[in-house]
Amino acid sequence: MSHEIRKTVDSATKSTQEQLDTLRSQIEQLLSHHINPALLDAADRADYAVATAKEISDKQVKNVSTKVRSQPIAAILISSLVGFIAGRLSK
Repeated sequence: MSHEIRKTVDSATKSTQEQLDTLRSQIEQLLSHHINPALLDAADRADYAVATAKEISDKQVKNVSTKVRSQPIAAILISSLVGFIAGRLSK
């Protein structure tokens, strides 16, 4: 009887190990074929978005700088007015 129990336990252990190996293989295949490419694509899109945002920001800074240089008096008046309004609203 103990020999039969041992044989049953060994068989169950072998079957369980085979199932785990199959599952491990399936997970590795899923990760390498579906998950990793999707993550890499998302990372590429995020990098592109950051680069685009930086480029737009740089252009806007350049535009504002050009306008301030072309009309310094107006820029001083506008910034003074904005500061005055912000000061009044903060009280």
